[in-house]
Amino acid sequence: MRRFQEEDDHDNVQGLFPPAFDPQFDVEAISGISNLGVPPEILAALQGMGNQATAEDPGAMMAAIIKMQQGIMETIESMEDTTEEDSFNPADIFAGMAHLSGGTGQSFGSPNAAYSPEVVHGANFTNDSSKNESETPAYCSPNDFNSGMEVQSGPMEVQSDPGADMVEVNLADLEVPSGGKQNVYCPPHESATKPPPRPQHPTPTQEEPLEFVKLVIRFPRLIFGCIFSFCLVITVALYVKVLSKGNPFSALGKELDLHDIRSVQYDSLRMAVYETAVARNEMRTSSVVPPRQSEVAESTYWVFEAQNEQNVFADPQSIASMKDTFDIFLQDEDFQEYCVLNPEAECTPPLSPLRMYYASSWDSTKVQFVIDDLKDPKNVEKINSLGWCYAYGQNCDKAPANPRQQDIDFVKRLNEDVNNIMASWDMRGDLIADYNQATELAAYLMETDIFKPAVDFGYDKGFSTENLASKYSRGIVFWGSPLEKNKDGTSEKNRRKDVITGSYLDDMNARTEEQSYYFMKILIDDAILGIIVTDAMWAVVSLTLIFVWIRFSTGSFFLACAGFSEILFSITVSWFVFSVGFEIEYFPPQNALAFFIVAAIGADDIFIFFDAYNDSKHEPHILVDLETRMSWVYRKTGTSMFVTSATTSVAFAFSLISPLPSVQSFGLFTAMVICLDYVLVMSLFCTAVVIYHDRFEDRSQYGCCYPCNEIVPSNTTKAMQAWQTSSADEDTKRPFVSHFFQTKVAPFIKSRINAAALAAVFGFWLYIAAQSAVRLETTQQAEQFLGNDHPIQKSFSILNNEFPAAEDDVRLKVFYAWGVGEVDRDGVDLLREPNNYGKPTFEDSFDFSKQCQTDLATFCSTLRNDPAYEDSIKRKNGVGEINCFIEELAAYSVLGNLDDCSYVQSGQWKKEDWQVDPADLPRIMEAFLDEKSCFDENGRQTIGARYSSELGWDGSTMRYAAISAQTEVLTPFGVYPESVTRKEYDQFADIADSLGQTVSRSCQTPVIMSDLDRKFVFMNNQAIYAKTAVQNSIFGVIIAFLVLLLKTRVFHIALFASMTISSVLTSCVGVMVMLGWELGTIESILVGILSGFSIDYIVHLAHEYECSEGDPNKRIAETFGALGTSLFNGALTSMVASLPLIIFCELQFFKKFGIFFLLTISFSWLFANFAFMTLLAQAKIPVERSGWKQLGVLTICTFIGFSIGVRQIYVWTRQQ
Repeated sequence: MRRFQEEDDHDNVQGLFPPAFDPQFDVEAISGISNLGVPPEILAALQGMGNQATAEDPGAMMAAIIKMQQGIMETIESMEDTTEEDSFNPADIFAGMAHLSGGTGQSFGSPNAAYSPEVVHGANFTNDSSKNESETPAYCSPNDFNSGMEVQSGPMEVQSDPGADMVEVNLADLEVPSGGKQNVYCPPHESATKPPPRPQHPTPTQEEPLEFVKLVIRFPRLIFGCIFSFCLVITVALYVKVLSKGNPFSALGKELDLHDIRSVQYDSLRMAVYETAVARNEMRTSSVVPPRQSEVAESTYWVFEAQNEQNVFADPQSIASMKDTFDIFLQDEDFQEYCVLNPEAECTPPLSPLRMYYASSWDSTKVQFVIDDLKDPKNVEKINSLGWCYAYGQNCDKAPANPRQQDIDFVKRLNEDVNNIMASWDMRGDLIADYNQATELAAYLMETDIFKPAVDFGYDKGFSTENLASKYSRGIVFWGSPLEKNKDGTSEKNRRKDVITGSYLDDMNARTEEQSYYFMKILIDDAILGIIVTDAMWAVVSLTLIFVWIRFSTGSFFLACAGFSEILFSITVSWFVFSVGFEIEYFPPQNALAFFIVAAIGADDIFIFFDAYNDSKHEPHILVDLETRMSWVYRKTGTSMFVTSATTSVAFAFSLISPLPSVQSFGLFTAMVICLDYVLVMSLFCTAVVIYHDRFEDRSQYGCCYPCNEIVPSNTTKAMQAWQTSSADEDTKRPFVSHFFQTKVAPFIKSRINAAALAAVFGFWLYIAAQSAVRLETTQQAEQFLGNDHPIQKSFSILNNEFPAAEDDVRLKVFYAWGVGEVDRDGVDLLREPNNYGKPTFEDSFDFSKQCQTDLATFCSTLRNDPAYEDSIKRKNGVGEINCFIEELAAYSVLGNLDDCSYVQSGQWKKEDWQVDPADLPRIMEAFLDEKSCFDENGRQTIGARYSSELGWDGSTMRYAAISAQTEVLTPFGVYPESVTRKEYDQFADIADSLGQTVSRSCQTPVIMSDLDRKFVFMNNQAIYAKTAVQNSIFGVIIAFLVLLLKTRVFHIALFASMTISSVLTSCVGVMVMLGWELGTIESILVGILSGFSIDYIVHLAHEYECSEGDPNKRIAETFGALGTSLFNGALTSMVASLPLIIFCELQFFKKFGIFFLLTISFSWLFANFAFMTLLAQAKIPVERSGWKQLGVLTICTFIGFSIGVRQIYVWTRQQ
């Protein structure tokens, strides 16, 4: 027999036999086929078919015919290897079958035979040679197939025409014994227009109904009510236990890696400072307290931007507008009770250039003399070289040797003139007439080292003698402490906050309309919380859009409410278990992202479950009863959603490997929410669908007004009746989207030409995206947490980017401490106890000896005066700004007081025997702490207040000693790129490793270097975020690969899915770079969750493809038909829900998440449907489960190749 060389030939032959027909032929005519050379095995099968045709039982006859068909094909296959070539042609059977009906032109099969567009069923063949060859090829509609057709000898094919409902009929490699070419034609048949009736008793499924489903069918309302009530009770309990206590989110900026050196040193110093201060205050017996409102407790920063011109000092109106801002406070008599008071008990004027423009007196002539002097570059050079020494008596060792006396006199005279001019800068006068002269004076004073600190604070980077214009200006209003005590015992912080919000905040907000921006540390948390609440309202809008689309897709308010409740309950119940059950108190703001993630995944699951329920109407073998039907739905969707939910949950739970509690909390909480969402879909929503089936289906148009009694007959019975009376086309027709994907997209991606075009498009895009993605770098600018136009963000951005470093700027303090031990972390669990960072420890070996004191003083002097540290340490009055209590302690030891500040500041005490015997410390420290510091500009700050963090005196013992230096670049309130902060950190760490070791030897303890504003901790967090983003992306792909491999044991499905997920990752990161994003904190978090969030659609399709039956082409069509609508609805819902976040949210975290959400959903859906499915369609690899050993070898080889490939792509793209 001729062998079938191709699978398509085999299918074409099999397709010629109808799965069910009612033959009307003469059994005796079978003997007429024997002369055609048909083997006896085939004849026996045909004889059996003829015998069954006379049976009275139509069902038995149909079964016999199907069995006969299968027997013929098995016989043909078994004869392939034993029959000689060309000794038997299967076409002989089909040609001879014409005799079964008595000749030509009569139907072989019933006109009602089932039709498939893929194959030809029930055809009748003749040897009529009277047909014209020009009629080849013929096209036959489904209704024409059983009306008789002719065949031709020679090679022919059976294939689908791309046009409408017509099939081009040619039989592949079949030869007609009569010889000669004959045309194929399908004359119309009058009975073909009638819809074929269905069998009244289809074979039921052999699977037993699930016990849970049987229980749900029996008591749907009871079970639904119990589940709903239970979730509702848990939600109420969540409110009582967690939400009613105030803001449920943990404070921002508290997270750290417990074991990182930066975190250890930060907590060690922070807790040591606190414990020592508490002990010192408890031990103190002195009644001396700082003068009322003598210290700065809070500051209000104001930033001004030019409205029309490029100069805020261009006209009187602009200057007056800035003055009006400060008058909010200065013109209020009550402000006297909260401002910082000068020695005359008057409010200190704001730090602002307006002090000059509103001077109480202005000598234009003297000012012009000064300007003229400074216009000469030689005079400026004299001032800069001699000024500090001969005007202030400082840094004389740096002054030129033997200067001319006339130069010295010039410097002294000019210094006196400038000081006289500045003496009236008190902001108590009217706007000076010649305000442009004041602007010019400020520009020339900034050319000098000794006068620059008086004016440089209020002008931007572009201001100079060549450009007398400043687009921006700034000022600070100071709030004093300690306040006068009140009777109700309210803390100073709350009193200050109450008066600001009650008396000034409205006027402050009104000023922002005139391009004036402010921020206060005391208000920033409330402002951010208010923004979060506002953005959360837009999140509610997003969730509402999801509800609306669920209602539209299901056509039922009841199901929409049930589905939406399921999504909300997955959040509230998970939150309760998370916070109360697991006792996890750390709940960071990024956990709010779980709301959107579960909304997207939950909506997908709802659509998949409900679409499967609708599809069950077309499965007659399960329409026996509702139990069987819902069990089929449960099995079909349960496994699919379990695989996707498990994969996504594991991907998020992988975040537990991160050392940061915020990442751990987010990953664990989101994984719990996704798991519970799956449980509630399979329980609460499943029960809701049963209730919908019993009471609401086909009544949705009536709403709630229609009686909700049970529908009789049931909708399952109606579905069975509809199937029995419908045609095949009517029965298999799916919803529009699924039908489109099944009938249009599936054939489209099966075409090699179309697949090549898709490969070119995706390949080109991935090339561009990969080149963009590899350029992703950590951010080099201060990170933004609000939009560019928000007043708070405006103030931060302008302060960080538009002003030079001024001597009046407050910079970050970096501490060097000796005597502090590493914090004890035993028993610390930040997830359960977010405020327990450990216990402070002190080094028992710390020795505050005279040599230790000497080395500390040397350390201070070196940092203050060594030019090597000018780029690291902020300069003020020509020297480094250092907080060194040992210098004032030394002067106090010599003089017994600090009345002579010139003696202290000049360092004359160094010539004396100043070291303090440690045994004398208890005697002198009490009075020393109450002395006024000589380094305080106002002369009112006490030693205890100025050195509260540096002085480790606990009332009886010197527990530690610390020196602090202000950085040149970093500020306490700025958010800087990791690279900028690390550069500063490395510089100060080098100081600890070099200079600090000398002090360590004499004080007999190692040095701890840290700041107290968490900048170095945050720097490490940024690095962890970036590392976690890469780790989670890689492991997300690996997890998806392994889960699919373990579930399906089909290697190529898992491999193709992983490749598609990698493509989605590449695309999203590439677009991030194209949008100008850099890898900051927000971006790192988003990339970290990308892999866990992008796998949903791909895993759904992969699982459905594996579970489908048939060859790859049939699996593709079935997968699209089953999931096309569900995934489209899920994607569309998520994309629409992201729009309010993108358009309206002010927090960059939510806005960028919205953009990221949209990108991830879009790319996931596109790549899943058009890349992943195309790979499966073109590969045509049979779905065969592999052995574990084979899978292991393939997996190892894949990982090795993947690693090498990724590295080579990265190197190549970087070279490009």
